[in-house]
Amino acid sequence: MVPVGTRALRRCALVVALIGTGPVAAEDLQLQPGAAAGDIAAMAKDLSAAYAYKAVGPAEAFGTVGFGIGTFATRVGVDDEGAWQRAGGTDTDTLYAYGLRARKGLPLGIDVSAFYADVPSSDARVIGGALQYALLEGSAVTPGVAVRAGYSRLDGINDFDFDALSLDAIVSKGFAILTPYAGVGYVRGEIDPKVGTLDRESVDRARVFGGMRVSLGLLDITPEIEQSGGSTVANLRLGVTL
Repeated sequence: MVPVGTRALRRCALVVALIGTGPVAAEDLQLQPGAAAGDIAAMAKDLSAAYAYKAVGPAEAFGTVGFGIGTFATRVGVDDEGAWQRAGGTDTDTLYAYGLRARKGLPLGIDVSAFYADVPSSDARVIGGALQYALLEGSAVTPGVAVRAGYSRLDGINDFDFDALSLDAIVSKGFAILTPYAGVGYVRGEIDPKVGTLDRESVDRARVFGGMRVSLGLLDITPEIEQSGGSTVANLRLGVTL
C-alpha cells in the first residue's frame, strides 16, 4: 500500500507539472551571433527573474529535526519580448520552470535547501541552493525574521551560461494553519555568451515578494508572487513538511 503522504506528493507533482507546462522550446534559449549587448542584458534580467533562487516559504527555522520536500512551479512573463526576438531569433513571451526542492533544518537557526527544475520542452535545467539564518525564530506573539543567501545555475544551453546570486530578508507570522510572509531582496545575474564575439553581461535587480503557506497536516500549499524589476513572477509550492 502506498502511504497517504506519498500519494499526496505524487498528486501535487502532477498538478505543478501541469501548471508549469508552457510554450518555451529548446530553440527559444539560444543566441544570435550578432545580438546587441543591450538585448543580451535584457535576456539576463528575465532569466534572473525566472531562475534566481526562490524560497517559496516563510522565515521560521525548521529546527534540527525539521525537513520538507515538495514540488514547485514558476512562471514569469518576459519584460522585453523584442530583445528575445532580436537576440534569440524567436518569439518568447513567458519563461517557466517546474521541479523539486528540499529543505533541512540545522542547529543554531540555520536551514539549508536545494532544488532541481526543468524548463519545459527544452534540454535546459536549473539547479541551486540556499542557506537561511533565522535572526528571530518566531513565537506565538513575535514574527520570524530571517536572511537568506541563494545561488542558481541554468544548464543544458549550448549558446550561453547563466547563473544568479541572491540575498533576501524575510519576515513571517503564523496564524493557525496560515503563515503569511513577505520579503525584499537583491539578485545579481550573469549571462556568458558562447557564440560570436559577445561579451559577458551582468545585471542587478531588486525584488519584493510575498506569499502564504497553508498547512493541511503534513501537506502544505504555498502560493507566492514576486516583483523582480519590471517582471511579475508567480510561484507555487506543494509539499510535505515534517
